[in-house]
Amino acid sequence: MASATAQTEYRRKLRKKNAGTKARRARENKGSTPVFPVHTPEADANAESKSSS
Repeated sequence: MASATAQTEYRRKLRKKNAGTKARRARENKGSTPVFPVHTPEADANAESKSSS
């Protein structure tokens, strides 16, 4: 059987390892940048006019 100290240290290690996992998962799933269209006709026309100048 493990000593009380070993049990305590193991529990602390587990707590540190798992700390913030819910918040981290929520941040990953939520993201920070909204989805936006990259290749719109306006953007493509604007890029062509800039490259030809």
